[in-house]
Amino acid sequence: MLTAMTADLHLATLSNPTLIPKGRIGRFVYESEIGQGSVGIVYLFRDPMIGRKVAIKVLNPQLPANQRQLFEKHFIQEARAAGRLNHPNIVTVYDADKTGDLLFIVMEYLEGKELSEMLASGHQFSYKQIADIIGRIAQALDYAHENGVIHRDIKPANIFIVGNSTPKVLDFGIASASRQLSDADSTLGEDQVSERRLLGTPNYMSPEQAKSAVVDARTDIFSLGVMLYQLLCGQLPFKGKDVPGILHAITHDAAIPPQEIKSDVPLRLARIAAKALAKKPEDRYQRAADMARELNRFLEKERTDRIIAKIQNPDLAKASSDKDETIVKKTGFGTRQISYVVAGALAIALTLWFSLKPSAPKPSAMLPQTVQDAEVVAPSIETKLTEAVPAPRVVVEEPEIKPAAPDKKALAAAKLAAKVKAAPVIVKAEPAPIELGAIQIAVSPWGEVYVDGQSKGITPPLTKLSLPVGKHKIEIKNGDDNYVVTVDVNTEKEVKIAHRF
Repeated sequence: MLTAMTADLHLATLSNPTLIPKGRIGRFVYESEIGQGSVGIVYLFRDPMIGRKVAIKVLNPQLPANQRQLFEKHFIQEARAAGRLNHPNIVTVYDADKTGDLLFIVMEYLEGKELSEMLASGHQFSYKQIADIIGRIAQALDYAHENGVIHRDIKPANIFIVGNSTPKVLDFGIASASRQLSDADSTLGEDQVSERRLLGTPNYMSPEQAKSAVVDARTDIFSLGVMLYQLLCGQLPFKGKDVPGILHAITHDAAIPPQEIKSDVPLRLARIAAKALAKKPEDRYQRAADMARELNRFLEKERTDRIIAKIQNPDLAKASSDKDETIVKKTGFGTRQISYVVAGALAIALTLWFSLKPSAPKPSAMLPQTVQDAEVVAPSIETKLTEAVPAPRVVVEEPEIKPAAPDKKALAAAKLAAKVKAAPVIVKAEPAPIELGAIQIAVSPWGEVYVDGQSKGITPPLTKLSLPVGKHKIEIKNGDDNYVVTVDVNTEKEVKIAHRF
């Protein structure tokens, strides 16, 4: 669905088609009307020079004279504020000008839906998607704040979702340049100053806005906290029968803890929302970047837990709705790559274990070579000895003839042969196999793993090690930071190491 990049615009028929004379504004050619509200009207135009579609927002010239001056300043402020911002999560403003009575802004044309429209249709976001969307908006707001721009009207109607989940911040119509806010207010009357500061949407106002006090960048953080709460719980944190009742609730009442509304809301996200919704600005996040950082830490922990779950339970991982998502964005390792790495690591571990396991030695292999040779030649030596020493003969009436002394070398060979036959066969006992235990490693964002001083690789993708039973020194390095722990590995229970740098 195509829609407008502005707040509070609803599809309607243009009541005064003569606002667009001859179907053109400058060089831009009229295509159709997108929507209109009480202040502005948005049209679809085409830039004939480059063939690009653009959205042109026109200040409604039919506004009463007493309102036109104020809204004209807001309109110009929107062009100035958004025009100097260049961020992937902020709508891009190409041009702004005045033709006759028409004051207009030329913006990028987006395809998708307003977040408010998605919520109204009952669209459900996962907690991971919520953290990602709010985190990107927080980064965009921090960029705007760094450039001196306060939005002052953050709400779902001013967030446009492109594609599946890419947010764009819209409508800087009541944005204020923080360094110029006091100067701008000084040019208005007292009633106009009060009206200017109260501009916004009551349900999403900060307490300081509700009290018509001077605001700073932290007012946007409160409004973003309201949006986060709404996405987590499905309802607004502050309610009332009318506008005064809503403003009273914002300034005095505490929001119901999200877990009391939905029991499965992650505690970390509930805490982030609670801090953003602090009544006093000094108790909130002091920068939108701080809030974005906390949301990114939640997402990093979710990715780490998902990797471990996929390794420990492949069947559960196969049924996961996130099976096609990249697991580790920084390293580029996806689900398939992780499975290859783990399978390869297991194969190497098994190969090493079997190669280290000794086989039973053959008895002959344990004997000296000279003994083996003697065992082979012993029978032939015995035969020669028998032939060399014949039996003695006795002659009657003759003196006894003593047998000749046997050859010394033959006797030595015979003794050696006898020893060989009597010697026991020596067989060394088979050593006991090496017992191994497992270590599960979960480190964010990454680290180089050392075991007893030897490098074992980078985690992730390394998530598991097999080590001999006993104590080992594990050291994980991330740049100049390192984490050291001594673990006692056993075969009964897997040791788990988790650390975040």
